[in-house]
Amino acid sequence: MTKYLLDASVLVPLLLDYGEKLLNIATKVTLYTLDLSIYETGNSLWKLVVYLNTIDLKDAKDIMGVLKNITEKEIVKTIHFNQLSPYKILELATNEKITFYDASYIVASETTEATLVTEDRELREKARKYVNTAAYTQFKQEIKNITP
Repeated sequence: MTKYLLDASVLVPLLLDYGEKLLNIATKVTLYTLDLSIYETGNSLWKLVVYLNTIDLKDAKDIMGVLKNITEKEIVKTIHFNQLSPYKILELATNEKITFYDASYIVASETTEATLVTEDRELREKARKYVNTAAYTQFKQEIKNITP
């Protein structure tokens, strides 16, 4: 089964685009995210409601409900800090001159043998040295080819 690690830049549009349909997608692929990405997703939804006025609070709460549901049921598996080597993350962050947080995505992708899916172009470029990477549009095309 194909595996993908999703950062918050992908998790937000994925939830907006697919919502509960993620249940069907997750039967065909394995999805992971980092624990902090869940908070970042909530923060992004907050910004969409408060500053950008592109969704209302009810929609944001519905999306958070979907996120809570899919992480509780491990449809999207959450990788926690204690599951990764902080020493490896720190070394990678230092060597690549990227944040500890960005390096944690690379280490998590290595650990799970998952493709890192991110809209962060700089992170994708750095990560390519270590893991497979994809942008959200590529990911959408790949899951479209896998799922009916």
